[in-house]
Amino acid sequence: MIAVIGIPRAAGLSDAIASALRGLGLDCVRNDVSRMDEIADLSGVEILLSTGVLCRAAEMDRMPRLRAIVSPVLGYDWIDAGEASRRGIAVCNTEVAENREGMAESTIMLLLALLYRLHETEALLRTNAQTDPLQRHILKGRTVGIIGWGGITREVIKRLAAWGCSFIVYSRSASQPVPGVSFVPLDELLERSDAILVLTSLNPSTRHMLGSEQFAKVRPGTLLVNTARGAIIDEAALVEALKSGQLGAAAIDVFEKEPCPPDHPLRDLPNVILTPHAIGHNEEAQAAGPALTAQVLKTLADGGLPDSCKNRDAVGK
Repeated sequence: MIAVIGIPRAAGLSDAIASALRGLGLDCVRNDVSRMDEIADLSGVEILLSTGVLCRAAEMDRMPRLRAIVSPVLGYDWIDAGEASRRGIAVCNTEVAENREGMAESTIMLLLALLYRLHETEALLRTNAQTDPLQRHILKGRTVGIIGWGGITREVIKRLAAWGCSFIVYSRSASQPVPGVSFVPLDELLERSDAILVLTSLNPSTRHMLGSEQFAKVRPGTLLVNTARGAIIDEAALVEALKSGQLGAAAIDVFEKEPCPPDHPLRDLPNVILTPHAIGHNEEAQAAGPALTAQVLKTLADGGLPDSCKNRDAVGK
């Protein structure tokens, strides 16, 4: 049995995937829930599509026939991939090109908005200001430090390659030299970067990887963009670094608790751009995603492993 389970605000995506599955001749069971324990019986589930609904050891225990878990988007941090691997359960995502491209473009947009102080510059006109403090900067010649070496990072570098900036990357997975890119330890990236882009996945090793100790290593005025996952950054330390000027400004699309609480201290800081974990989402990816997700599910239903399987070596143990 294929189960399509998603948080209520993703109901439209779940409906589109279910429709695409029917087009491939496959049936599924649909549920819009916030937690798996809202579903009485999961014992027959063999392939699970989960959109934002936690799937950890307790949930897997309720699915003794489970052999694959699929995320319909790039991210899958609500799935305990380590636990799934221990059980020989495949973990897959849906890597729609338009998703990666949208995230790369929006990350670059946020970086440029910080460099050119878009909010403050717009305010000059809206307030009829008579003077321009001229605190804007070009990207050319800057050192861009990127945490993470996935598809979005590569799309960012491809787009910025002609902009005359230098790229340094911290990644524990990259092993081969890449023209125009220097792989460096995290401390070196923090110390050298003019702007830091957070583009890594959230897992136990990256949770709060940026905190007070790390922010103390950056040059005062460094810019920060996080379009990955909120919990990669210690938000209390981020607030202090922005208040002190250790970080000059930040653009944050993701938060430890989402939606971003109304009383979150980041909301009160003038040197921050905040967006609701949606900046890279686009209609092109939304249109392409359900059909590709359905194809991933069909491959699994037919006994195969899609290219997007994240733990291929663990499957079948």
